[in-house]
Formats: sequence, structure tokens, C-alpha cells
Amino acid sequence: MIADFYYYLFVGLGLVTSYEDWAQRRVRNRWIALGLLAGAAGLTYLLWNSVLGHQGVRLGRFGEYYLPWRYYLKVFIHMGLSLTAAFTMWRLAIWPAGDAKLFILFSLLAVLIDPNIPGYPLLLFMLLLVNIFVPAGLLFAAETVARVLLRAGELWGVDWGVWLKAKLDVVGVRLREAWPHRYQYLAMAVNLFALFYLSGTAQRYSHRLHWGAFGNVILFLLMFVAWGKISQVLQDRRAGYASVAVLAAAMAWGSHWRGWDVPAIALSALQMAFNFGVLVSFARLLFHWHIERESRRRLSAENIEPGVVLSDDTWQTLAAEPELAEALGRRLSDGLSVEEAAAVKAWLEGRRSETDYAFYRTIPFAVWIFLGSFYTVTQRNNLVTALIPWLGKWWDAFMAVGGG
Repeated sequence: MIADFYYYLFVGLGLVTSYEDWAQRRVRNRWIALGLLAGAAGLTYLLWNSVLGHQGVRLGRFGEYYLPWRYYLKVFIHMGLSLTAAFTMWRLAIWPAGDAKLFILFSLLAVLIDPNIPGYPLLLFMLLLVNIFVPAGLLFAAETVARVLLRAGELWGVDWGVWLKAKLDVVGVRLREAWPHRYQYLAMAVNLFALFYLSGTAQRYSHRLHWGAFGNVILFLLMFVAWGKISQVLQDRRAGYASVAVLAAAMAWGSHWRGWDVPAIALSALQMAFNFGVLVSFARLLFHWHIERESRRRLSAENIEPGVVLSDDTWQTLAAEPELAEALGRRLSDGLSVEEAAAVKAWLEGRRSETDYAFYRTIPFAVWIFLGSFYTVTQRNNLVTALIPWLGKWWDAFMAVGGG
């Protein structure tokens, strides 16, 4: 009934917020508020039609076409999941507050445009996330690989014997540093296995939760992006004890009473844990380090303004300064607040330290949220499924060229 209006509103707000975020590195609250008010008005209009329609009453065109009551329950469930996802992204410092609010807005507009998108209401928020992150991740990965390849010529001048010995020394140091925390790492391994075991069980024996390759990709993607925070939770030894107890009970119950193939699920969970470990190790080694290094800029008092994102080591160094300890609050991906920026700027101007401080050149992400949401609304599927046939063809062509 109102899908066309909200489609054009969605496109308009997406273009405006994408442009402003690209130009000014911020998503203005006025556009979010405008979209949410319009969305609330649309829901009110639909609800009024449903009230009249279910009573058989018509007031002009009101009550002529209406939606069933279950539509509003689905909206409530979908928005609850979307709010939770956006809040989690913000708290884990993956998105600034503006991007999280933009995701909430587009989640609402999506169900006003098309209430029959596959996965709605339980998995639509995941569909949006994968269509947002996958193209952005592919582009950033391609850019990083291209830069690494352009510098491949520098590898010829490397003394690989010295390099390998240095890396082995680093590994030895890391192992010695990790040994006192061995029980924490063991707890993380147990908790990670439990997570993948539950995921495998849900996919194998629940049709509604069988998300296949799409679900595994988004699970790996989200865990990789937020691995710094997630690993802290997984290292909790009490959670490890609880996971062992829950796993033992679930395996015994599933095998005896439900006839589940517990060894097959356990093997699948081990494979997923191994694959994820490889992903974290190599991806962080290649991409995370390179992207972080390329995004760093030297920090001076002139650079300080609200929204600047300090590098990890700079934040730790400044937070340890007595003059700044109280001024710097909890670190989030929104960057420095007005008060924090003023305090840091005054502190830097008051001294000439030889310490090399740095901040990150942030990447505007509103355009990816808009494009991912736009793809979801218009194509009504997930990008991973659409890319798999093409990736297969490219891989076959690559192998044919390499073999020839």
C-alpha cells in the first residue's frame, strides 16, 4: 500500500547519509530521526487499516486493504533482533553510533517496502549484515592484496634466513608469554568448540535454523571483525567449565534420546574451529596489520577534533597519563568526544613530547550500509549465494591458466 513511498524515502535517505558520511565522516541524527518518524507513521497507518479491516469497517479508503495481525508481531521480532545487532556492533567498537542507528533505520524501512523478504523476521537482520559486510570486505581485501602485490618486488631483497630466524624467535617469545595464560587459552578452545558444536547441531536438525554456507560466512565474518572482544569472553575459565558440562549433557541427551549423530557433529565442529583458526591467523597477519598500518597518521594538536579515533597504543599511553586518566572515558569507535578532544588537545599543546602518537584515518561506512540494504530490498537474496557460481567460474579459469 505504501511501499513505493518508503522505497523512494529509503533511496533518498541512503544517498544523503552516504554523501555526508563520505564528505564529513558523520551521519547526522536529523536524517535518522526523519526516517524513524516516517517509519513510525507508516506503521501507524498500516495498523489503523488493520483495526478497521478486521472489524469490517471502511472509512473512505481506510480499511479497504489491510495486513494480518501477525505482520506486526514479525515487525516487533525483526526490530528487536536488529536493535540487538546494532547495539552489539556499537558496543564492540565495530560501528560508530551513527552507523548503528542507520542500520536500525534501514531495517525498519526494509519491512515497510517488502514484508515478504526471505528470512523475515528471524534472519533478515543477518541477511542485511552479510550483504553489508561481504562486498565491503571483498573490496578492502582486494585493495590490500593489490598493494601487497605491488610491493612484491621488495621481497627479492629480503634475507629469508635472517627473516625466518627472527620470526622463530618471535614465536618463541609469544609462546613463553602465553604459557602463564595456558588455561585461559584452553578455555577459549573449549568455548569455541562448544559454539561451533551448537551451531552444527542447530543446522543439522532444525530446518528453520539451517543457514548453510551463508550462515557460516556471516558467523565467521562477525567473529573475525569482533575477535578482540569475543576472545576475551571465550577465555573465561568459568564459561569453559560450563561449556564442558553443557556439551556433555547435550551429547548424551542427543545421542540417547534423539538419535543424533554426535561424532559427525563433533567432527564438523572441529573442522569449523580449525578453519576459523586459520582465518583469524592468516587474515589478521595479512589484512589487519596492513590495513591498520596504512590507516595510521601521526597525531599532533592540530589533528585533534571530536570524532578522531586514536590508535590502540596511543590510547593506552594517553589514558595512563595522570592528567588525562579521568578525561578519557570508555573507548568506542565513535572516536573522541568533544570533552575528550579538548583535554587531549590541551595536553599535547602543553608539552613537546618525543613520543610518536598516532590516530586512524577512518573509512566512511554509511555507503556500504546503504548499498547492502538496497541490494537486500531489490534482489531479495544474500550476496554470498549470488557470488558462489561466479567465484567458482573464476577459480576454474584461474586453475586452467595456472595448469596451462
